Amino acid sequence: MLAYHNVRRIVRRQLPIVRRKLDKQITAMVLMRVIAFVCLVLPYATYRIYVTNFPASQSMPMAYAIGRLLQAIFVSISNINFGISFYIFIISSPRFRRQ
Repeated sequence: MLAYHNVRRIVRRQLPIVRRKLDKQITAMVLMRVIAFVCLVLPYATYRIYVTNFPASQSMPMAYAIGRLLQAIFVSISNINFGISFYIFIISSPRFRRQ
């Protein structure tokens, strides 16, 4: 929300067109990062809330194995978050340096 507010404030100021274009590109990249973060971390957070409220005991091996498999999948998905952050910031770093 703050990024959107910042873009609206920038539009109201008298800035060169090139500067405005760069600001909009950077804002779009930051918004992409936020969306990626939410999409990649939300499944694991939801899984942890579910497991906390409804734990599967080891006396039911099939349910326990399914729970562990889901945990491994969701942890892997949430770890992709760090890789995506790296690539987004590597792509956008020349734009940050130019400003």
